[in-house]
Amino acid sequence: MRSLILILLCLILVPFIHAQEKTLLYSHYTFNGLAINPAYAGSHEMLSISLSHRNQWMGFEGAPSYNILGVHTPFKNTKMGLGLLVMNESIGLRKYTGFYFNYAHRLNVGKGKLALGLKGGVSTGKFELIDLGSDDNVFSEKSSSYLLPNFGLGCYYYTKKFYAGISVPLILGYETAGNGEVTAYHDFEKYAYYLTAGVTLDIADRWQIVPSGMAVYDKAGGIIAEGGLNLKYRDALRVGASYRSKQAIVMLLDYKVTHQLRIGLAYDYGLNELNTYNRNSFEIALEYNFGYQIRVANPTIF
Repeated sequence: MRSLILILLCLILVPFIHAQEKTLLYSHYTFNGLAINPAYAGSHEMLSISLSHRNQWMGFEGAPSYNILGVHTPFKNTKMGLGLLVMNESIGLRKYTGFYFNYAHRLNVGKGKLALGLKGGVSTGKFELIDLGSDDNVFSEKSSSYLLPNFGLGCYYYTKKFYAGISVPLILGYETAGNGEVTAYHDFEKYAYYLTAGVTLDIADRWQIVPSGMAVYDKAGGIIAEGGLNLKYRDALRVGASYRSKQAIVMLLDYKVTHQLRIGLAYDYGLNELNTYNRNSFEIALEYNFGYQIRVANPTIF
């Protein structure tokens, strides 16, 4: 039975191997701005470090899990923002790690800033064997490792109470040949486009509501849209929920422990066919900002 389950899991996950290289979904996407859009670099107006972990489809062996480290900062008296992004992903047979440098050129526009961003780096990964408890291994003759480049670009505008961005986080895709060799390819029709937006609205003394949304489009998968509403108290505690089209209802919580440290939790209640087996996805994120006197437009409130 265990072998049958693993084989079925492989059949479910293998079609996503290439798509996941270019389509990245996070419930707490406000903690992972650098992963979604390279133009986000330096937008906190201070050195900022974030770390997040996502465990998807909890209970499935070999189900997706993601780890992201983002570090970014502006450079004083310049228009530059720089960032470092490390992404680790595990999906079934595939292990993937990407190392990317991010650059943002930021311009004062109206009451906010417009940033144009570029990302470049390398990804490394491999297809690992799955031991079925016998003499056979899944894909044992086609396991392969690789070290390949990738790039991204984006545009991001933000003020004290509004932000919006559009990006293509990963331009190149990866494909596996019949001999197991992994190669990079470029195809405009296979770009995954990300659109994010949010606004903070005052409703009472110390209380605010924060509508926000994210839409992802690629030709193969169509549009995945997520929209939500959060209630925020004293710029410290935020609770809310969002709906991801045909996939999940997401419950969100984040709390500013100190002026510099923030922690966020997200729980996905799945709505698709996997509910028969397990419907849980869990995400935790930490963010530390080396400074707390906010003197300019700062999207950390989102």
